[in-house]
Amino acid sequence: MNKTRGWTRDTSPFHRGETAVQERLGVREGAERLGRRVIRDFFPEQHRDFYSQLPFLIVGTLDEQGSPWASLIAGPEGFISSPDPQHLNIDSAPLYGSPLAHQAIKGAAIGMLGILPEERRRNRAAGQIVRRSADRLEIAIDQAFGNCPQYIQSREIEALPGLASPAEPRQIDQGENLDEAARQLIREADTLFIATAYGDRQDGPQLGADVSHRGGRPGFVRVDDNGALIFPDFTGNNHFNTLGNIELTGRAGLMFIDFDSGDLLYLTGRATIIWESEDIEAFAGAQRFVRIEPTQWRRVSKSLPLRFHFDSYAPLLEQLGSWEDVDKRREELKSEGAWQTVEVSRLEQESADIRSVYLRPLDGPVISHEPGQFLPVRLPINEGVERVYSLSSAHDGRWYRLSIKRDADGVASAYIHDELKVGDRFKARIPAGQFVLDRKSARPVVLLSAGVGITPMLAMAQALSAEATSNERINGNGRPLYFIHGTSNGATHAFGEELAELRRRNKNLRVHTAYSRPRIEDRVGRDFNAVGRVNIDLLRSVLPFDDFDFYLCGPGEFMQSLYTDLRNAQVPDERIRFEAFGPSTVKRSMPKTEPEENAQPLSVEFAQSGIVAQWTPASGTLLELAEANGIDAAYSCRSGVCGACATKLDTGNVDYVEQPAAELASGEVLICSARPRTPNSQEPEPLVLQL
Repeated sequence: MNKTRGWTRDTSPFHRGETAVQERLGVREGAERLGRRVIRDFFPEQHRDFYSQLPFLIVGTLDEQGSPWASLIAGPEGFISSPDPQHLNIDSAPLYGSPLAHQAIKGAAIGMLGILPEERRRNRAAGQIVRRSADRLEIAIDQAFGNCPQYIQSREIEALPGLASPAEPRQIDQGENLDEAARQLIREADTLFIATAYGDRQDGPQLGADVSHRGGRPGFVRVDDNGALIFPDFTGNNHFNTLGNIELTGRAGLMFIDFDSGDLLYLTGRATIIWESEDIEAFAGAQRFVRIEPTQWRRVSKSLPLRFHFDSYAPLLEQLGSWEDVDKRREELKSEGAWQTVEVSRLEQESADIRSVYLRPLDGPVISHEPGQFLPVRLPINEGVERVYSLSSAHDGRWYRLSIKRDADGVASAYIHDELKVGDRFKARIPAGQFVLDRKSARPVVLLSAGVGITPMLAMAQALSAEATSNERINGNGRPLYFIHGTSNGATHAFGEELAELRRRNKNLRVHTAYSRPRIEDRVGRDFNAVGRVNIDLLRSVLPFDDFDFYLCGPGEFMQSLYTDLRNAQVPDERIRFEAFGPSTVKRSMPKTEPEENAQPLSVEFAQSGIVAQWTPASGTLLELAEANGIDAAYSCRSGVCGACATKLDTGNVDYVEQPAAELASGEVLICSARPRTPNSQEPEPLVLQL
């Protein structure tokens, strides 16, 4: 047998997922030529010698649900051997708590990565477990090939006494949502191992399990607010084994090593590839991003009977970017306040009258936003119609989600429900709005919504649920969350399944739904808890006695009624936050506040109303001052974006809390975000507004 030949089978060494990615990126022909030359269905002599030198082996296997897991098996020198070019034997037991312990069964597919960090050498193989005993695995080889040394950090390996007893019990922490310790390990990592798989290897030697290495600067893996992991994919060998598997299955498993303590973090979850984003351009060296949403994780303390002593980073890392570069670019876009072009990537009918639109920016990144904020858009109808819509999902880096209710008289909603298609494009600004979660508060949260007012509450519920597990582990108990929603009936009940999934993930979440006009068929499935409207009586029956933060969104009458009743129940005004779009006006009942010590009151004249009011810093914005004096001023976003509150300024000057994005005519000010400018002279020019 010629032990140097490459792939000699008639079929390609790549499966359809790998070839699809190769074709997408224009490297299909070259990848096939290279693959047939370097991929073999046996171990060449050099690889057999290499594996016998290893003190550990990275492996990828599948659990009973088909989810991939990356893990590690270690042993003394020589614990790996290759009795012949078609087989590999591993004489060691899986580490305590390792996924491999239950997944290494006869007939199982297994991916293998041998790596010598101090020499920056690595080789990969895939095969099938043909025999398993307590401390031995025998594997038949399907594919074997070498990998280049890019992105490998040099570390010297020290064997510990525990190498002889790898299965000794250790502390295990595990769950669904990552805890803070897991997040911190990931944030500091410069190396990860990723397992993927596709198909049954019995259907072809190019199918089965795979495991690979990824490296970058410390912090190259970002953990977002929802616990999802995002990391760059740099230039490689164009095989695209990992990406090809993800493209077809949408699953991956990761393993992170704490090289100092020996802690091992295993996780598995949903995987997606982000092919296009301005963030990619801002991250030097990144060709695309991989995003993992963990569904299970496990951390085993001091599990690894080896220690890795850092020597040096891979030379190529000097040419690579960082997430700090991406954040800087995002801040630049925010300061520019420009319109972005967004493309509709997905449409979902959430109920009879609510449709969700998933938007992906084409000329900029998905800007990070706080739960509760809105997105200003300019739709291509009637020479451009501008609207502001609440974002109905927390930031995840992939898209903006808007969920719009059909309005019988609404031009914009009719366009979105009747004409908008996947692939359509229009303009959007960056997210804005002051109706956001108070993340510093530790009080229980009550989300109160009616109708389409559910949209910002969903984003808040997602964000709070993502934090739930971490808070529970740190504080001993999670932050209670009550989601109370009112709608007409089952036909108009949107996001029921989504909330049910959140409730499954967050044991501190309680969902209570009221139908004001339930149908006969609604009473069969019983997807609601009460008949009637969401009011103070319902709150008293649902909520325990406690000190809550309340968030309100819905029709104006709904919010005003609840706000008034909550204030009458002695809930402090600052504990009640509400979204105030368009006509959904809420009149606050504020206790009179004394001016700040040494603060000089400033006169503000509302000329059309014939009212002169005294402004102090405690008065807030000019809009808040007007409302406190009984003036019915127009507004919508209350954030300087939509321009609805533009008011003519006769005399005086103003400063803005935040620089407004809306375009203004000469002599106009946006009272929702403006305050009187403190004068320099003893006799200031009066501020006069045509309001």
